[in-house]
Amino acid sequence: MKVLITGTSRGIGKASALKFLKENHEVFGLDVEEGTIDNPSYHHFVCDVSKAQTLPEICDVEILVSNAGIQTAAKTLNSGSCYGETPALRDIEVNLLGAINVTEKYAFQSSIKSVLFNASVSALNGNEFPSYVASKAGVVGYMKHVAIRLANEFKATSNALCFGGVMTELNQPVMQDKSLWNKIMDVTPLKKWASVEEAAEWVYFMTVVNTFCTGQAIDVSGGERNCLDLFVWE
Repeated sequence: MKVLITGTSRGIGKASALKFLKENHEVFGLDVEEGTIDNPSYHHFVCDVSKAQTLPEICDVEILVSNAGIQTAAKTLNSGSCYGETPALRDIEVNLLGAINVTEKYAFQSSIKSVLFNASVSALNGNEFPSYVASKAGVVGYMKHVAIRLANEFKATSNALCFGGVMTELNQPVMQDKSLWNKIMDVTPLKKWASVEEAAEWVYFMTVVNTFCTGQAIDVSGGERNCLDLFVWE
């Protein structure tokens, strides 16, 4: 199948692209960074999902995985002027508006079979930074809207994966600090985080294997409990 994934230069996006390639799908990757995958069935485009005019023309996408995202620290939330944009609003631009831009451009056509959003368990429990929580909660709401439209028009599915901790490059500072890591494990009943390969298996299952579940925000967090008071991503 023809698969489009955003944010494929590293992390969950890259692992997901590699999983689809392993299963003999054709993959198109979008990222603000250069590509890091060398495979004849992989096609990379450098673009910014938050800027709709930069998105390439890719026809007949069958599976769309809206994965690209960022997280801006809380300390930047009030650093803008009264009239200017605050840096933390970049979360909204990339995580939410980027997901909308990509979905509206590629999903609503007759070849589509599944759309999947990388949300966050923060969208369900309110933990983490204000703008990040708002962006991911917005993604979940938009996913439900997309699910209705896709089911009515194309009989396709739309869901969101709400991951908790995943062992990505961006999380290395926390993972390598024993004190911070122990705080996280105190509120994670399974006492582990998912690998990017494990996350990719979820992505593959929800888009290729699943054909009936739709409109759902699925908690994949290892049972993470409230960690707002212990929040360590500073």
